[in-house]
Amino acid sequence: MNLREKQMQLTKEIIKDTALGLFCAQGIERTDMAQIAEKAGVSRRTLYHHYKDKEELAAQIYVLNLEQMFGQLLFDFDFAQPVQSLEKILDQYLALKDHQESLIYYDAIFGVYYSTLSKNPAELPDFRKAMEGWYSRLIRLDTASVTPEEKNKWLDILQKSTHLYFMYLQKAVILTHQRGGLVTEEDQAADRQFRDFIMSGVRAT
Repeated sequence: MNLREKQMQLTKEIIKDTALGLFCAQGIERTDMAQIAEKAGVSRRTLYHHYKDKEELAAQIYVLNLEQMFGQLLFDFDFAQPVQSLEKILDQYLALKDHQESLIYYDAIFGVYYSTLSKNPAELPDFRKAMEGWYSRLIRLDTASVTPEEKNKWLDILQKSTHLYFMYLQKAVILTHQRGGLVTEEDQAADRQFRDFIMSGVRAT
């Protein structure tokens, strides 16, 4: 990558980080490209060079967030130690809420925004491509000591458990925003309790 390409990549990262902050602070529908350009310190011409419109920018951030949340965490799963590795992944989800809750919050507001456009995020080509890539990589993981039946069983448990916990954490983040961003000890205890509830069901399988 030459210097010009590095500069263009850096500019795109600045734009995406700026847009994410504005989208989470005031909503996607109330943010326009002019605000993003001004806040990011780039010209509108530069902004439109990288993204044709707000919808494209919002959708790219959505898929990138999923990659950061799911596309990385899922590959900590070890079929040889399924219960322990699933618990580790759920702990990482909890850490994500504690330290990068904007990623979880954005997923929620993007879903609402897309519904106002009468669209489903799952229909995004980049979303489908990412999902196919993540699960095909999981299937290709070296599992010589695990039968195909056992592998399919744990893939199903992994998918359902992580989805359930993410939905719970997403709701918790929304409620936190609605009351001004304050996270209480009771909230944190409830987060751990729900994780333990999921794991108790997993251990019972």
